This record gives sequence, C-alpha cells and structure tokens, in this order.
Amino acid sequence: MLIVNLKASIERKSAIEKRRITLKVIEQETGVKALTLSRMATNHNYNFSRKDLEKLLIYFNCQPNDLLTLIKDDQRL
Repeated sequence: MLIVNLKASIERKSAIEKRRITLKVIEQETGVKALTLSRMATNHNYNFSRKDLEKLLIYFNCQPNDLLTLIKDDQRL
C-alpha cells in the first residue's frame, strides 16, 4: 500500500513559510485539483498521475520518499 504523506508535507511547508496552506492554495499554486489532493491523502487505492506527483514534489521541494511511504503487504496487520 502506498501512503501519501500530504498532511505532514503541508504542515512542514506552512511552518517554513509561516502561512496557512490549504488544499485550495495548493490547487491554485500547482494546478492539481483540491479533490485530487483530498483523494490522494485519504484513499489508499486512488491512482494519481505521475504529472500530479511531479508537481507536488516540486511544490514541496522534496523527494519521493518524503511524500510517499510504501507499506508492504506483509507489514500490514
């Protein structure tokens, strides 16, 4: 299962930039729809595009391992 650490990334960027960042703000600044962002954060089976992932990595100035966590099937309870 692939988990998107969107909330943590938003909190980190908000603290660094000293401003409130919402899904709507991210949509305005990246072009990735707020609904897509919400689905990425909450639906572990949601298939998002590489294009959207790339936009988020650039926006958060991070690497894939910072935004994504892979939990192998044998690690889940």
